[in-house]
Amino acid sequence: MTPSPRTLPQLSMSLIPIPVNELQDILPTPSSLTPNGDQYVTYFGRTPQQRYNSLFEGVSIAFLGSMFAYFISFVIGQFLATLLGVIFLFWPILSPEFKAYQRNWELVGGRELVDVWMVDDVEEDQEYWRGIPEDKRGLYGAYYVTRIEDVCVVDDVRASSEEEYELEEFSEYTMATDELESVTGLPWKLRLRLYDEEGRGMQVHSRMSEEYLDIRPGMNVVGVLLSTSKEFGELAGMTDFCVLEEEDGAAIAWVGDYPYLDKDMFLRTLNENGVTDSLLDFEQEMEEDEDMYDAGEEEVAEEYINVDD
Repeated sequence: MTPSPRTLPQLSMSLIPIPVNELQDILPTPSSLTPNGDQYVTYFGRTPQQRYNSLFEGVSIAFLGSMFAYFISFVIGQFLATLLGVIFLFWPILSPEFKAYQRNWELVGGRELVDVWMVDDVEEDQEYWRGIPEDKRGLYGAYYVTRIEDVCVVDDVRASSEEEYELEEFSEYTMATDELESVTGLPWKLRLRLYDEEGRGMQVHSRMSEEYLDIRPGMNVVGVLLSTSKEFGELAGMTDFCVLEEEDGAAIAWVGDYPYLDKDMFLRTLNENGVTDSLLDFEQEMEEDEDMYDAGEEEVAEEYINVDD
């Protein structure tokens, strides 16, 4: 099913450099990889079926591991075997923590975070940085600010535009009752298209969720992009995206398969550095322009009627 065409006002895609101290507050970094609550729940399971699978896997490993620890105690000794057995016994609780910890590490891959402007501005470090290729210096971060051009649902990330479904058709959708997942084992996917006025764009996919039902074209989106280049010509990492309400800038959804961002700190940072206010000002300007355009059309229509009379 092909979504109906839409004509939307477009906001140019913006990349706003992020200082390292801000990145360390909102992202998992090499010095702070401990999962938060949202990250833990992602691997523990967000639906009854996911939680059942997670617990079944954990209990199975705990049982087999405890048996293994018992038999190996005759080789390595009682103390080490008991310690190993305790780890296996609590594996259902520890497993989501370890998996989220590994996922956090994979975002930056142990690489250091670097300020976009640092290499050019610090004269005393010029000699040091000159001998290091740019793609080896670390990861640069930037806020990615744009607008949703289109939103739809697909059964596969490789689906063509002819195989897209309108989000409105999923008004009764819940993750726990995903019919496609119950048949094929693979859930529905949300597809977001983000474009700027020059035709550059990004397509984002995430597992479909009832939290996404209020998303619509024209909403503002903010995320974080990571790159080994100051020009961000090639991406090295990408976080989940925050979808903001047009009227008041409130977050209505977080799109992504894994919650890399610390949500509260991210929203607080957007308010402090003025990104949210800039988006709201832009929305107000758009509304004023539309009102002026509508008023102009009404005047033209009245003049046309008067001429006919």
